[in-house]
Amino acid sequence: MPPLDRATAPLLAAAALLLLAPACKRQHHAVDQIPELPYPSCPPGVDMTPSVLVDRKLRSGHADTRQPIVERYRVEKRGCLLAAVTRQEWPMQIADVEVLYTEDMMPLRAWRRHTVPGSKRPDGSPDVKRFDLRTPQVTIKHRDDKGALDLEELRGPGKPVALIGPGRGLLSMWIRRAKLKVGEKVREMTLDFRGVEKIAPVTLQRHPDQHLEWLGRSAQVYTVLGREAVFTDEEGFVLGDLAGLVLDEKAPGPAPRPMSTFEPPDPQHTP
Repeated sequence: MPPLDRATAPLLAAAALLLLAPACKRQHHAVDQIPELPYPSCPPGVDMTPSVLVDRKLRSGHADTRQPIVERYRVEKRGCLLAAVTRQEWPMQIADVEVLYTEDMMPLRAWRRHTVPGSKRPDGSPDVKRFDLRTPQVTIKHRDDKGALDLEELRGPGKPVALIGPGRGLLSMWIRRAKLKVGEKVREMTLDFRGVEKIAPVTLQRHPDQHLEWLGRSAQVYTVLGREAVFTDEEGFVLGDLAGLVLDEKAPGPAPRPMSTFEPPDPQHTP
């Protein structure tokens, strides 16, 4: 998620990079080539027409002290696969994400595009990465905003079975697979690809349900990394977070206009 506010944004970002860079640098290894696996699909004859399981828009509410955030996420069933698609907008960056999973919600492939709001380039100065989790080591194919390509292996302490990415909606997939009861927690190997990518064990924990005034009812409560709390419905789909993200229809004032409109995301053919 974005930093807390405009005043602290640069300091927090710099501090985070200083803390993360040494550990993440040891995981990122440049390579000359990586396996080019096909875009995940189902066996011939399986109908892959998308069926939408949830489609939600979230944005900053009264209590949110961060820069304005707008997020839209949806989860689709595509035959034998599940897809989580997210777009997160805040003043410094736009992130488009697609993650493909097996039917039992194990991640196969992740795609992320960062663009710059207000960019004068029609493509938004995109920085695109593809993460393949089907290879022995997680592989990364990266194209920067100048068009330069580079390849990496992400050599972490284990194979990721859960993902943390831009936006909160993506956490729905981990929460739904974990099926935790109140008080239970699970610690699993996780790929966090919000910024400098890192593989590490992360704990997901369920806490007692909480009544939310803005929602008008109770919601389930989960934390990741011991501090980032999100609220979900009974099916495990994210409704908002403790920092102030709420459902669009519950947020104050009219919904903001899209910050920028660039070329449509193309997870299948880029980078």
